[in-house]
Amino acid sequence: MKKINRKNSKFGKNIAFIGFRGTGKSTIAKLLGKKLKRNYYSIDAIVEKKFGETISSLVKTKGWKYFRDLECNELKAMNLEREVIIDCGGGIVLRKKNRELLRKNSFVVLLEADVDTIEKRISKDKNRIRLSKKKTLREEIESQLLKRNKYYEELADVVFNSSQLTKEVIVSKIIFSM
Repeated sequence: MKKINRKNSKFGKNIAFIGFRGTGKSTIAKLLGKKLKRNYYSIDAIVEKKFGETISSLVKTKGWKYFRDLECNELKAMNLEREVIIDCGGGIVLRKKNRELLRKNSFVVLLEADVDTIEKRISKDKNRIRLSKKKTLREEIESQLLKRNKYYEELADVVFNSSQLTKEVIVSKIIFSM
């Protein structure tokens, strides 16, 4: 576990999970929510439910910008809540406004995994939309991680590698770090 000390207080804050697709955000966020008896919200699931389409379908028909706008609106709504668990999509960090909201209102948990693990996990899910049709899955992962890692690390209060730790150990370490 890497712990990054920021000067903001964690009390009364939401716990937000960030990280690339396939790092275990949804699984670990749900488990933490049960353990702490806090409400769990998945921004991606909320968008899908509200608009009656999968993210893949929304992106295909309306584009990434449209989806990112919806994602940003849901994050704003989540920030009106207190002490909830927020499962953010992997690209939420790409917008400055989202980073500001997360920094202000959440204790941010970054989940990482090695590229082999991410590739293995993502390739099992045929419903996950590809970000690029011109690259192999591995090239896509490496390229996106290069773009996003600086934002992930800038926001993180704590960092865990889900390739090396079980979900139960990560949840225990998150609770301990709070």
